[in-house]
Amino acid sequence: MPISSAFRQSRLLTAAALMPVPDLAAPALAQESAAPAPSTAPALAPEDDSIVVTAQRRSERSRDVPVSITAISAEQITQLGLQQLNDVAKVTPGLRFDYVGTFVQPTIRGVGTSFATSGGLGNVAIYVDGFYSPNPLGSDFQLSNVENVQVLKGPQGTLFGRNTTGGAILVTTAKPSTEAAAKFEASYGSFDTARLQGYATFGLADNVAIDIEGMYKRGDGFATDIVDGDKDVGRYRIWGVRTGVKVDLGDDAYVLVRYGHNDTNDPTANVANAYVLDGVPLSAGLHPAVQSLLGPSTVATKYDDVALTVKPSFRTKSNAVQGTVSADLGSMTLTSYTQYRKENSYSVSDLDYSTASLFSLFHPIINKTFTQEFLLNSNPGGRLQWTAGAFYVSFVDHYNLVLGSAFGAPPSPIAESSTTTTSLAAFADATYQLTDKLFLTAGLRYSHDGVRDSYFDLPNAAGGLTRTDVPSLKSDRVTPRVVIRYKPTTTSSVYASFTRGYKPGFLNVGGASLDGIEIAPEKIQAWEVGYKYETRGAAFDAAAYYYDYKNLQVSSYNGTQSLITNAASARIYGLEVQGRVRPLDGLDLSLAGAYTNAKYRNFDTAPFYDLDQPFLYVIGPRPNGASGQQMLRAPKFTGTFSARYAFELGGGRFALSGNLYHTSAFAFDAAGQFHQGGYETVNLRAEWTDPSDQYTFALYGENVTDARYRTQVLPSVFGIGNVWSYPATIGASVRVKIGGVRS
Repeated sequence: MPISSAFRQSRLLTAAALMPVPDLAAPALAQESAAPAPSTAPALAPEDDSIVVTAQRRSERSRDVPVSITAISAEQITQLGLQQLNDVAKVTPGLRFDYVGTFVQPTIRGVGTSFATSGGLGNVAIYVDGFYSPNPLGSDFQLSNVENVQVLKGPQGTLFGRNTTGGAILVTTAKPSTEAAAKFEASYGSFDTARLQGYATFGLADNVAIDIEGMYKRGDGFATDIVDGDKDVGRYRIWGVRTGVKVDLGDDAYVLVRYGHNDTNDPTANVANAYVLDGVPLSAGLHPAVQSLLGPSTVATKYDDVALTVKPSFRTKSNAVQGTVSADLGSMTLTSYTQYRKENSYSVSDLDYSTASLFSLFHPIINKTFTQEFLLNSNPGGRLQWTAGAFYVSFVDHYNLVLGSAFGAPPSPIAESSTTTTSLAAFADATYQLTDKLFLTAGLRYSHDGVRDSYFDLPNAAGGLTRTDVPSLKSDRVTPRVVIRYKPTTTSSVYASFTRGYKPGFLNVGGASLDGIEIAPEKIQAWEVGYKYETRGAAFDAAAYYYDYKNLQVSSYNGTQSLITNAASARIYGLEVQGRVRPLDGLDLSLAGAYTNAKYRNFDTAPFYDLDQPFLYVIGPRPNGASGQQMLRAPKFTGTFSARYAFELGGGRFALSGNLYHTSAFAFDAAGQFHQGGYETVNLRAEWTDPSDQYTFALYGENVTDARYRTQVLPSVFGIGNVWSYPATIGASVRVKIGGVRS
């Protein structure tokens, strides 16, 4: 049942803030040091149970990093049942991991993206093993062989560059090792859901190691299509393989080459039914004019039913080659990251959500990414620690839109577009120890961004497409940061920071003309103060922030293309606290909460669907004032509570764990028309590990209270669609470990 009282919501933050600091444990939720993400500096040895992070592009203890961070270890990923990246939001207050159709759109502290168009990328950058992953179609993936996930909150424009106005998510996987080890896991649960994954690593020579991992997941989904009674309309299949070879060259130098392939066939994001507003299903299929031509039609009335005359689909295949070269040069370490990846995607969606055969969309997309980064890091020691680097990315996307016409007419192409987005940047960041307790950090990044080779094609009278070439777009940006940090004790610190972030402008080639095709860059300035405490088995974090946010890029949909505009401005402020207490041996209790006040300012052109009279919205959205409204996908309160109790049983170790996630209400659109009320989800897990620590057997339940909530809303001129969460599910798993691999 949603918590509706603001008083009850605020108690989550208050309780966390008042927890006695000396008894708290890692706010990043890890039970031991999280393995660091890729860093050019030598690995930092954990002291006590401190968490090691790489938010400043070098390995540091979390308490010494003046950034608000949630870090999740490999053990936590297993214990909390986090299977793919979007599950991280369950344990990260202030983060939402939403979709727009099949496009992944994370939001941190109210800063996110609401559109899906050629050239339009997100506000939260995702890095895997140090490699930038810009494609929003491939940014949610299975967490296989992951050592840790770090969520960096707030603009990261200096060290991570473009498209980090909201923050960044860093994912680290295990490197190949010459010490032979392996792990295998199999699970089965509700809706015929099965998951298999395995990992193995071993040495080919004293200095050459190889690893290979594989993953397969399948399920039937939970929805039924009332058009033909199909109970498998949401059936999905996902599989992937990845391998790597690491060669140690001696003197702290190595080369690591990886290849990965992923194949996703998952229609879940397109399995939608009609949004019901004030008792009225919003589908053009119910319009009297449509029914007079096609006969009676209806919509699904249950959350787990859909009415889709065209079967939904989403298929994507990706291939990636990555190379990492690192060498210790004495006083500094140089690392090179080189990446090429290609993704082919194909999406099919029914846009009217009714039994009438009206409107459907076929959407092939091709993405190509090349990135090159050089990172130079000072080695530990001395009062001055610094990082410098250069970064280049080229991202090419090619979109096609084919409309499945009504009344049995053949499908017709309605648009085609392409863009090539490039960025070249240089940056430097340094921290100087002014006294034994006082530290000053300053950094600067210069970026040159461009969009070229762009065009869009629209239908002509002859039934074909007419191409319109689009002029190139260029921009330059400087993103600084300044931080002052004070350490009152060796186990705590306080900081105050100023950072600037930006999201480059782009060309809205998904539009219908050259008018308004240039979308202005977003700019954000952030002020933050924070406190961190961490020692053996105890930790606590708190942060307060204020954002001045200008030229927000927001959009709505007219059923086939994005309508993108710049909001004049917004202001965001909030408070976050997180902590964990171990009141007795074997029992860990974690509590975290976030308050986010995110309001539009001077925004008079929010796309609004006129719903005063039924079905007038089929003419498309109109501008509407949104000034003073809470920003989209920005709940005021989010919180999480986790508990785990482990004890000896039968010579092995038995553990019970659970996680509660709460969010207050929020809107899916800038105009605030389409909402999701507040809700809670509860996940539970029981597991037993044998005395050899080799075999683990588990039972788990997800969303055990059967909360029903929308995961996305899809506004269009043909209908307003909902995609719903999975109901309560249960399952069982078995895991086998050989050697020293992490959970």
